Amino acid sequence: MTAPAPRLVAASVALLIGLAALTGCTDSAPDAAPAAGSTSTPTPSVDPDDTLWRVTSTDERLPLEDPDVQELQKVVALHSGVSDNRSPATVRASVAAEEESFAPLFLERLSGQGYEEAVVAMYVDNDLTIEQTGVAWTPSTVDADRMHATVGFESIFRIVSASDGFLHELDAEAGVEVVQPREYRLTKIDGAWLIDDIEKGPLRKAQGTP
Repeated sequence: MTAPAPRLVAASVALLIGLAALTGCTDSAPDAAPAAGSTSTPTPSVDPDDTLWRVTSTDERLPLEDPDVQELQKVVALHSGVSDNRSPATVRASVAAEEESFAPLFLERLSGQGYEEAVVAMYVDNDLTIEQTGVAWTPSTVDADRMHATVGFESIFRIVSASDGFLHELDAEAGVEVVQPREYRLTKIDGAWLIDDIEKGPLRKAQGTP
């Protein structure tokens, strides 16, 4: 099913970037895993506050040295580094890269919704380019069985360029820096943490952005 390019936002952005909907301990996030075709990608630095991580049923605080905490941060950081650095030239490879972090059932659901083609069309049709500039970790939990986790996260990124019509749809200007809150849900499958859902909140202008 096709639709005017800006309207693809409503269909795909809930899982990708949340552009149609326009603050935690924030890091500047250097040295990220590069997105496909990207020269540099910020990555979350280590969360300095171990009180952000707790066991769901007991409220036990988890240290950053906890193996599951480290692996969960790595998965979320790598996913955001790929999904928040995109351009028309890199979007298809970028979507393929992010799908490597998805649990099979989540990937199956997205595929059934035409996720890849909707995302590619949104970037190509609207000449959209974004780049991540920072991140913030927010309260996160791991179930006592160490098989399920919910990770709170905020991504900070810049809308580098986009068509005039798309920017009008967002009520934004090229170069604006925005923040998007997210809640990642992950499941451990065969010893590896994989993303099985992502909830994304509305965008807001980054602190200090006029």
